[in-house]
Amino acid sequence: MVFFSEIVLPNENVRIVEIENDIAGFIAFCGDWLNHLYVHPDFWGRRFGSLLLEDAKATSKRLQLWTFQRNTAARAFYERHQFLEVERTDGAKNEERTPDVRMVWAASDQ
Repeated sequence: MVFFSEIVLPNENVRIVEIENDIAGFIAFCGDWLNHLYVHPDFWGRRFGSLLLEDAKATSKRLQLWTFQRNTAARAFYERHQFLEVERTDGAKNEERTPDVRMVWAASDQ
């Protein structure tokens, strides 16, 4: 909790979805980096992740993120929201030492 209270909350744009005093999900982003997107499993399938992501996109011209290559559900979710895969690594430089993928979304100029 210290990480969120002392690092994330004061330094990033954070949005939450709250249902009957329960946090259903949240998103945290800073600059063009989407650092956290989480929806509690009890609230899956209600479009909260999509709503949070659309809110972040509405205030940004570009967003990028890292996710694990093996997290096919997350990758498919971001692809549905027009994120493109731009880089893959073997995971040697991330904390978990797990192969990951960087995905980027850019607003259209229309």
